[in-house]
Order: sequence, then structure tokens, then C-alpha cells
Amino acid sequence: MSAILPASGTHSPFISAENLAAALASGNVAVVYVAPDAGPAPAELVPGSIETALPTHYAEPGDPGLGRLPLPTPEAVRRWTAEVGLSADGDIVVYDAANGSAAARAWWVLTWAGLPRVRILDGGLAGWAARGGDAAPLPGQVIPPELSPIETDAIAADLPAYRLFDARTAAAYAGDGKQPSHLPGAVSSPAGIWQDANGRLLPFAQRQALARKLGLLDDDERPVVAYCGSGVAAAYWIAAVQDLGVKASLYAGSWSAWSSDPARLAVAAPA
Repeated sequence: MSAILPASGTHSPFISAENLAAALASGNVAVVYVAPDAGPAPAELVPGSIETALPTHYAEPGDPGLGRLPLPTPEAVRRWTAEVGLSADGDIVVYDAANGSAAARAWWVLTWAGLPRVRILDGGLAGWAARGGDAAPLPGQVIPPELSPIETDAIAADLPAYRLFDARTAAAYAGDGKQPSHLPGAVSSPAGIWQDANGRLLPFAQRQALARKLGLLDDDERPVVAYCGSGVAAAYWIAAVQDLGVKASLYAGSWSAWSSDPARLAVAAPA
């Protein structure tokens, strides 16, 4: 299959609906719909979509110690992708019908499993329905991103060694102000603040300013780790900072795994 979309890497992994339409016209792109659960898909999908589900294709069964949506093995991912005709040298666009987090989890898992040419449809299904105008020039070929997971034990062994960012909503991060609600030292940075009112990725300059405000661009050698409730919103967070030069590991277990042990250190937001 000839490459028509640049591989993800130092550039943003998002693609506009207009660029996807142009790619589909050439016939050289696979489109994958990512459902949040095993329920029925929307009636109107992007033409030719392969239907997948977050808990079935991009996670293993939940486990208290591993969280609600533990990562699948790369081997399992490569097995089912081969069965549906997705290959490492083919262009793939993933999307969902919500806020993009499920699609971002798919992007992360597929890329990590060895399929480097995956893009996220910016704005998801709503963006596709509202498309209009001409396709913009895409950046040239780049090196795929280096995506890495991190486990609970590694973080717990040395919490101060990591820069933790919580991609859940501010309310989830804060909790009720009494019960522990987030990892010690974690900075609240909801995935939604990286989007505009239409659920599309903010322009580069706005995201760069936001990253600077959060200290992501500071001279700090500690590894950045993104987490959320179950490693879904955090995947969007990681995708949103790709072209800013921020390398972050995904803590897929996230709060659902961390909080499973009441003896594990956690904190409540200040009242």
C-alpha cells in the first residue's frame, strides 16, 4: 500500500476530516471506528469503517490490581489487526463518536503494538459530518513516536521521580475534598482543555502556551507520566502534546488500579 499519510511522530497524530476525505478518495487508507463499549455503532459511520470496541480490541479484561482497562499484549493486537486487514505499512485513521479519547486509546495501542501509520480523526464522527473546505498540506514523512507504558509498581517505588499529570476532569481530580482522589504530586490537566468547543484539537500555539503554563516545557529531566481513570483520556492527553516535543508514558492502570489498594499513598484536593 502506498503511503499517503505521514507517520505519526514529532508532528501531531491528528488528521482533519477534509484530509481524510481526500485520502479516502485515493483508496489508500483504512478507517477504524472505536466504540466505547460493545453496544451498537451509530447508524452513519465514515464509509468503509472497520468496527472495533475499546474493551474488546484495545484492552484486556479488567482486574482490580491492573485497572478497568489493562493494556492488551502487542501480540494480541497484531493478531486481530492482521485478521481485519490492518498492516504495519498501511495508513490507518481511528475515530469515535464522542470526545476522541477512545480513538486516542486506539491510536496509542496500535502504534505501540507496531503499526506506525495511525492517525486520529480530529473532531471524530461529528467532525466528519461537519467537514467542508479543502484538505491542507500534510507534513512530510517523520519517525513514529516512541510510546511506552508504565506500571503501578514502578510509580509507587519512587513517586518523586516522575512528573504526574491527571487527565481526568477537574471534578474527578478533586473528588469530595475529603477522600483521596488522585496520585500524590499529580497536576490536574484534563484532556478536554486541549480541545476547542467542537471537540477538535486546539491550535499549536494555544497548546504550546498551555504546556508552558503547566510546566511541561520546563527544564526538568524527570519522566512525564499521564494517567486518568482507566488509561483512555490520558491517551488523548499524550496525543495532544506529541507535536510539542513532550514525551509522556501512559499509566494505563491509572486511578482505577492505583486506588484498588487502600494502603497505597493517595491524596485529597485541598478544600
